[in-house]
Amino acid sequence: MNFHNERRARGTVVLEVTPLVDIVFLLLIFFLLTATYVKNPNIDISLPKASLNQVTKHQQDIVVAIKEGGEILYGSDRVTLEELEGLLSAEYSQDEDSVVVIRADKASRHGRVVEVMDLAKKVGFGRLAIAIEGQSVVEP
Repeated sequence: MNFHNERRARGTVVLEVTPLVDIVFLLLIFFLLTATYVKNPNIDISLPKASLNQVTKHQQDIVVAIKEGGEILYGSDRVTLEELEGLLSAEYSQDEDSVVVIRADKASRHGRVVEVMDLAKKVGFGRLAIAIEGQSVVEP
């Protein structure tokens, strides 16, 4: 009687890949479900009034003001959202690293501020700031 398996005698090993792939997918699903997510990582929001804040001065800050009634001012000129998009596009083509500073009246509608922020992001600006009142410490 020959009890030796012919495969075992040759020393070949068969590796099943299906269970290995199943384990990898289970680990992937586990890590995706347990990962922590950061809410709004690109939006740095400051309150309208603060006792102390740090301000970083940039060479090319683009200031957009929003008045209480929702009027948008670029410099000292009143503009519409469409006009602001053209102006911001021109500024973006000159300097992509500029910071768009939104100076919104504390009584202005939140929706108008969000519209201006979305417009700046749409044009391509990656850095936005909201101007606040308060004592500040300037960083170079």
